[in-house]
Amino acid sequence: MLENEVSNMENLTSSFEQQVEQGNLFLHTSLSQQSARINEIESFLYAVIDILIKKGVAVPELLSESVLKIRQEIREKEEENFLDISLRADFGEEDREFVPVNCSERLPICKAVCCKLDFALNAEEIESGKIKWELGRPYFIRHEPKSCYCCHINQESKACNVYDHRPSVCKKYSCANDHRIWKDFDKMELNDEWLNENIKERKIKFTGAAIFNYHSVAGDKIDK
Repeated sequence: MLENEVSNMENLTSSFEQQVEQGNLFLHTSLSQQSARINEIESFLYAVIDILIKKGVAVPELLSESVLKIRQEIREKEEENFLDISLRADFGEEDREFVPVNCSERLPICKAVCCKLDFALNAEEIESGKIKWELGRPYFIRHEPKSCYCCHINQESKACNVYDHRPSVCKKYSCANDHRIWKDFDKMELNDEWLNENIKERKIKFTGAAIFNYHSVAGDKIDK
């Protein structure tokens, strides 16, 4: 009886998480499309203003030139309106030489630290539904906040729980030439400086929203 209840709870949790992931996919797709439209409208708006101020007449050739100019300025100032969404493209990966590594030999030393590295998933991996990604940081592979290990790793054996469906990054990865991991690969000397500096507990951060004081609710002056 208890086992059935646990199984039902796990199924409900899995179904709920699937719905959340699908909802996020829809939301991020819609917001990305709207952001692209806003960027285009903003470029034209600033271009028209620029021409009106300088010439007083909106000539098509000048309008096109000004749009490109303003668009470049927005990019240089990093003011483009994009969501913080990342997708991986694997172009050129097939040309990289794979160097086999005896993982079982190195595991007592490295403790599978490569499974703490951060990377974005590609569209196929996301759509498969086999690999979990950070709901608050789409579409990066999901990590356990405190241990920093990939959520798909077995914490005891350090084996991958989704080995047959693991991301192509993992399939093609070799730590042999990764200086983030090894200071000296042959001597099995870890690069502790880099690892300690770059792999830390992940904490939730609230960013990207304008903050208003309580007076704005009543229609008074709004402070940002």
